Amino acid sequence: MISIFKRIVKQRFSHRLLSLVTRWLDKRIPPASQHRLTMNNIFVLPTGFGWAFIIMSLCLFLLGTNYQNNLMVLLSYILLSVMLLTLFYTHQNFARLAVKSTPLAPFHCHQSGTFYLAVVQQDMPGGKSNLSNDSGSKDTQSKQCRGHIVASWFGHKTHYPFILGAKDNGNAQHTTQRLPIPITHRTRGVYTLPRLTLACDFPLGLYKCWTHLDFSAEVVVYAKPLKGEVIKVPVSNDESEQNPSNAATSSQRSSDFHSLTDYKEGQPLNRVVWKQVAKSGDWVVKEFADPEQLKQLLSVDANVETETAISLLTFQVLEQSQQGNHFGLKYQSIDIEPSSGETHTHQCLTALACLRNTSSPFENHGYINRTGNNAQEASHAIKTSLAKKTKTMSKAAGS
Repeated sequence: MISIFKRIVKQRFSHRLLSLVTRWLDKRIPPASQHRLTMNNIFVLPTGFGWAFIIMSLCLFLLGTNYQNNLMVLLSYILLSVMLLTLFYTHQNFARLAVKSTPLAPFHCHQSGTFYLAVVQQDMPGGKSNLSNDSGSKDTQSKQCRGHIVASWFGHKTHYPFILGAKDNGNAQHTTQRLPIPITHRTRGVYTLPRLTLACDFPLGLYKCWTHLDFSAEVVVYAKPLKGEVIKVPVSNDESEQNPSNAATSSQRSSDFHSLTDYKEGQPLNRVVWKQVAKSGDWVVKEFADPEQLKQLLSVDANVETETAISLLTFQVLEQSQQGNHFGLKYQSIDIEPSSGETHTHQCLTALACLRNTSSPFENHGYINRTGNNAQEASHAIKTSLAKKTKTMSKAAGS
C-alpha cells in the first residue's frame, strides 16, 4: 500500500514538474518553423567527465599549495584554463548551427515515420547564413560546426547520434545536412510534434551544450489497414440523370478512340470515316472507349466495431487509390464525395484517422457522439441514403 502511494506521488510530482518546465520553455523558446541557436536557447553544463576534471584540478591546486609545489599549482592553473577555453569553444561551435524543419509525411500507426531536420551552418561563405541575413566576422566565415550531435524527442530516452560536417560525396563544402529522426505513434489521429532536443559535447567532452526546440508542426497518423469486405455502392452522375442527352453528348466528346468497325444501319453518320469510304468504298465507323470510371461509395455496416471499420475502410481507400478508381466515403459522421488522386486519398485517410479522436474538418457534426437510439437513427439514415442512390442508379440504367 505504501509503495503504491509513493508511486502515485512520484508520478504526480513528475507530471507537475514536467508541466512547469514545458511552460517555461514555451516562454524561453517559442514555437517556430526554424531556429537559430543563440545564447537565449542554448544551455551549457559540465558533463560527468567535466566535473571529474574540475575536481581533479582543485585537488592538484590544494596539494600544490599544501606542499608548496609550484609545478603542481601551475598544472592546476593550466587545467582550469583548458576548462574555461573549452567552455567558450563548445558554445561557439554549437552556436554555428541553424535548424529548419521539413514537412513530415503521414504514416500509419503500426509503422514509424521519419522527421527530416535540415541543419545549416550559420557562418556561410560571404558572411551570410541560409536562414538569416546576419553577417559574420571574417575569422568565422569558413568555420563550420563539427563533432557529434545527438537528437532525441523531449521526454524520451531514445537517442539518435549524427556526425556534423561529414563530407557528402567527397564535397567538403557541403554545409547543409538532413538528419532523419524516427517518430512513432501507436494510435491514429493528428498530433503536435514534441520538442526536439539537440545536444553536442565537442571538442573534449568536458561540457555539454543542448537545446529544446519546438517546430510547431503536426503529424497525421493514419489508422492501421485491415483487409476485409466493405459495402460498395455505385454512384451515378447527377448531371447525367437530370439531362441524359447532354450527358451522352459529353460522354462521346470525352471518349477516346478505340478501333474501326463496319458500318451498321442506325449508327450516326458523324462517326463514319469518310476518307476511308472515298478511298476504298468500305463504310467503317469509329468506336470509342468510354474512359469514365464507375464511382463508388465505401461504407461499413453499423454493427461492426468502430476501430475495425476504420481499419477496413483504410485498406479499401489504399486499394482503390492504387487502382486509380473514383471512390468516396460514407461512414458515421464522414461524408466525402467520390473523387480520385493523392489529395483525395489523403483527405479520406485523414478523416478516418480523426474520427472520434480529434476534430476533423471532414465530419458532419450532426452525427458525432451519438449513442443508443440516436446511433441507430444515424446508421439508419446512412443506409437510407445509400439505398436512394442505388435506386436512382438502377432507374438511370433502365432508362
